[in-house]
Amino acid sequence: MNTANLLRLIVLAAIWGGSFLFMRISAPTLGPAVLIEFRVLFAALFLAAVGVVLRKRLDLRAHWKHYFILGFFNSAFPFLLFAFAAR
Repeated sequence: MNTANLLRLIVLAAIWGGSFLFMRISAPTLGPAVLIEFRVLFAALFLAAVGVVLRKRLDLRAHWKHYFILGFFNSAFPFLLFAFAAR
């Protein structure tokens, strides 16, 4: 592992750990559902921006059910449970 990869790993760990700290602080104030709505919204906006920069398009009409199920069970539902636990 070179220095650049180690630095990327440290930054990623700080971002990931910081999100749980933010959740612990803000869950009692905002409530778990609102907190997760904002978290998933920011992630969706970020991924949309990355898609625009990379000029990638998704066929949302053909696969919307798959994206919804994946987004719910892989992102929204687990983070909602984390927020309830942090409250």
